Formats: sequence, C-alpha cells, structure tokens
Amino acid sequence: MEILLGKPAADLKLDDILAIVERLQKIGLALGGGIAIIFILIGAFYYFTAFGSEEKAQKGKTVIMWAIVGIIVIALSEIVILTLKNLL
Repeated sequence: MEILLGKPAADLKLDDILAIVERLQKIGLALGGGIAIIFILIGAFYYFTAFGSEEKAQKGKTVIMWAIVGIIVIALSEIVILTLKNLL
C-alpha cells in the first residue's frame, strides 16, 4: 500500500481506499479500451480480407461485435463505480 499512497496500510482511511479504486479503475479503463480497439481492428482485418468467404466475414463481424460488447461493459463499470463513489 505504501507504493500506491505513500503511507502504511494501517493508516488507510475510506478516502484512501477510494483513491486506490480510482487508480485501478483508470488503469482498467485504459487497458480494456485499448484491447477492445485492437480487437475491433482485428475484426475489421478479418472482414475486409474475407474476399467473398462468408466464414471469414462472419468471424470478423463476431470479433467486432464482442469488442463492442466489451466497450459497453467497460462503460457500465465506469457508471457503477461513479455511482458507488457518489453514494459513499
């Protein structure tokens, strides 16, 4: 905990824990969003290089769809964390 906040774990208060959650949230959003964008690009590559192959085109559409679902989950997690933060 000293690495995250510069103080021993025994001295942590609720505000300190919220600060840790916010930092982890920002890291998670950045990683999750970056990975989702990479998968959208991979899906687009599959789709555009299908050259009439329905199977490859469908694979590309599926990858893009699940990447978008991932972005929606990331956005919903942001809303949940902000709501909890405002309640506390």
